Amino acid sequence: MEICGQFLFRQLEAIRPKAICVLGATAIKALLNTKEGVTRLRGNWLKWRDVPVMPTYHPSYLLRAYNQAAKREAWEDLKKVLHYVYD
Repeated sequence: MEICGQFLFRQLEAIRPKAICVLGATAIKALLNTKEGVTRLRGNWLKWRDVPVMPTYHPSYLLRAYNQAAKREAWEDLKKVLHYVYD
């Protein structure tokens, strides 16, 4: 992450996205430099260099049969991102 993160950060600086949706703990930790977990951060807008960031669950977590509630939460998170970007 330390080496590849440099490429990611340069790409994000060049692209300057309107918003970023990070999927899973590894992406959240890499982008936001935090030790907070996905469950605590998901659903709340955060910032990365003045770009709004929406953390949510990783898709592999959502594929597990016992995570029906998490699927609904992730869908709500994605709708927040879509509304932000397109409204």
